[in-house]
Amino acid sequence: MISNIYRHLIIILFFTILFPYLNYAQTYIGSDKCMLCHNNVNSKLGYNIYEEHMKTGHPYKLNPVNGAEPTYPANTTPGVHSTPPNTTWNDFAYVIGGYGWKARFVKKDGRVFTSDPKAQYNLETGGWVSYNLNTETKYDYSCFKCHTTGASPTGSWTGNAAEIAGTFSEPGIRCEGCHGPGSDHMANPVGVKPPVTGTDLQITKCGECHQRGGTTNAIPAGGGYIQHHEQINEMRSSKHGDGKGVDLTCASCHDAHIALKYPKAAGNGLKAIKVNCQTCHANKQILVNGKPKSIDCVDCHMAQAGKSAVSVQTGNGLRGDVKTHIWKINTKAVTKDSMFTPDKAKVKLDANGYAALTLDFACLKCHTTQDVTWASGYAKEIHKNGITGITNKTEIPNSFNLAQNYPNPFNPSTTIKFALPKSEHVKLSVYSINGELIADLIDNMMPAGNHSVTFDASRLPSGVYIYTISTNSFNSSKKMILMK
Repeated sequence: MISNIYRHLIIILFFTILFPYLNYAQTYIGSDKCMLCHNNVNSKLGYNIYEEHMKTGHPYKLNPVNGAEPTYPANTTPGVHSTPPNTTWNDFAYVIGGYGWKARFVKKDGRVFTSDPKAQYNLETGGWVSYNLNTETKYDYSCFKCHTTGASPTGSWTGNAAEIAGTFSEPGIRCEGCHGPGSDHMANPVGVKPPVTGTDLQITKCGECHQRGGTTNAIPAGGGYIQHHEQINEMRSSKHGDGKGVDLTCASCHDAHIALKYPKAAGNGLKAIKVNCQTCHANKQILVNGKPKSIDCVDCHMAQAGKSAVSVQTGNGLRGDVKTHIWKINTKAVTKDSMFTPDKAKVKLDANGYAALTLDFACLKCHTTQDVTWASGYAKEIHKNGITGITNKTEIPNSFNLAQNYPNPFNPSTTIKFALPKSEHVKLSVYSINGELIADLIDNMMPAGNHSVTFDASRLPSGVYIYTISTNSFNSSKKMILMK
């Protein structure tokens, strides 16, 4: 009995006095160890850190397959329910992503599946596209350093270092992916904090992955859109960026433990954005004929100018699937071509190193029948002057309505019309008869009026589909039949 007491005293003394001063490499312990203490309600934050973090997209950057389709948290992505042609789940070790935008498949030999035109699954459209068709693409450290926890260029996760370089502690960005290896903290939770805490979790840590070409103000582009994880480059090309003007960091606005892409997944009342634009810019608003316009700052200043998987042009308006962090809007009557360098590889910067969105991203995504000349006439000094004397050339509907698609049955495309008596945030989505999300056709503020959207189902099988509209004031659903 006495010996056991002494043994415990020695262990306590070691971890509280000597352990913190030992000079050795800390090791990764795994998120299952972190949850031993953090899988409960944090008294300062008022929520369960581990539980909420596991609903965000970070843990699913790399998702184990284990012979069956990967799983995702409730109220998030519908996921990918089938494999590429002539393959089974047993052919793969991991799915890259699948939470929010797209999914790619990693074979057990450490190579990404590329040998078929249907290699990448895009969640927004429910369709398959090619990825590096017939090109050997190794999934090694150069890729998974931003998809995994404890990534290292040494060794090989497949066991064959001659072919696939690099290992990792856990797939996906788990606790230690941001906070660093936790062996010392676990051994002495009170006396030793995780190696990455406080200000280290600001723009610098996020910038390890949310940039291309280094944490500079150079913003890579391609195909007429900003590339998909360049938030640090974008921030540094703005007055709010690190080291310029009023500095913001990622953590100034984001609570990284809370689901952002799928807010319904978060715990009751929890929001991923803890500070919005109006917190600092309370005097900024848009008046239309002297009355405040029902619109949020980010609807215009964080337009979807980035592309991860899908981009859409509706009329004269443009929409990618990733919001930008540029914020500044170029109010001149110029199109997106002027936003990029002549080779289209980067976003143009002015003499101060700042970038700006063009009006076809900021305005015409909603006002799809107008052009940049029309938008420029209202956009210049809009917060100072407001909008006056505006007249509607089209009749404003008296009530909300979601019309039956036409034609119906259809093959392969159909038109969906809806009416808004007032400006609202509109989400127009298509689902399978089993409730699987097929596509989000609209997820924007839309002006009052009659609107129409074309839905292309060329990649989908015949069957019955459901389309739904959801606003703050109106919800409706209808069936449509794809007959090939």
